[in-house]
Amino acid sequence: MYKLIKILFVPLLFLVSCSYSDFTTYTLRYDNNFTNYYFFQRSDIKSSYNRLIIFLDGASFNSVLGTKGSILPWKSFSIVYDLQNDLSDNFNLLVPEKMNIETGEDFSEDTVKLSYATLNSRVLSSVNVIDKFLNDNDYQYVYLIGYSEGGMILPRVYNNLKNKNLINKLVSLSGGGYSYYNLIKFMYKENDWDTTKIDSALIEIQNNPNSLSKFYLGHPYKQWVDFINYEPALEYKNIDIPILLLHGTDDKNGTVESSRYLKNRFDEWDKSNLIYYELENMDHRYNGDFSKVLKIVEDWLVKKNAL
Repeated sequence: MYKLIKILFVPLLFLVSCSYSDFTTYTLRYDNNFTNYYFFQRSDIKSSYNRLIIFLDGASFNSVLGTKGSILPWKSFSIVYDLQNDLSDNFNLLVPEKMNIETGEDFSEDTVKLSYATLNSRVLSSVNVIDKFLNDNDYQYVYLIGYSEGGMILPRVYNNLKNKNLINKLVSLSGGGYSYYNLIKFMYKENDWDTTKIDSALIEIQNNPNSLSKFYLGHPYKQWVDFINYEPALEYKNIDIPILLLHGTDDKNGTVESSRYLKNRFDEWDKSNLIYYELENMDHRYNGDFSKVLKIVEDWLVKKNAL
């Protein structure tokens, strides 16, 4: 009986212990909307307060932290969990939530809240939070990092900030420069599928721009309207601060070709403020070993001569 209890108890203890460390939740309200944001204070050492990482998470139909459980504190975690575990104490961490989404919420069945998963809503909520936080807090070094879809919206968020002069460096992880249209087209070609179906779907989306009941590749038409042709690469053209771009060569969610395309655009523009690394044999989530990627990012962030 003791062995049976031990077999059942140890995994449960492990799951309960897998939770976020202490963070503070704030709420910003504007125009009948709200955005939560989460602040992770990494250290009590005063000298560490001069560095802040702002993290933009990828696409999902749940909170940027994951989903809360009914029995255990959390049913699932986002990559923010890996970030708060692996990030050194040299940085504090700010994570903006998606617009009108509660902490730990799964909104995949809520058609009203699905309407806030658009490009414009994601950018607006992030910009409002970041500008507010930087107005209220003084940091010597501020770094803006985006992962996956967060990496795609990264340059537009930066370009729309009133306080963008306070951002020192940008980091795009698995984001790249392709539009969703070109990402999907690449996926179709890789699988020998009929690419004309993409254009047919695009016409259907444009004819039903506010639909939350019609879906394409698991996302409602309303979300696709402003996202599908948005090309992150074009947003980078007038950005001159140092940028780090990382992409895994085995990424099947957002092909490495997207980041190669972005690097080529910088070469065409004769811009030298981009550093690009390909991570051999790594997938979209870096084979579950985010610590290796974060070490590269941290080392680059603290370099005085970033390029």
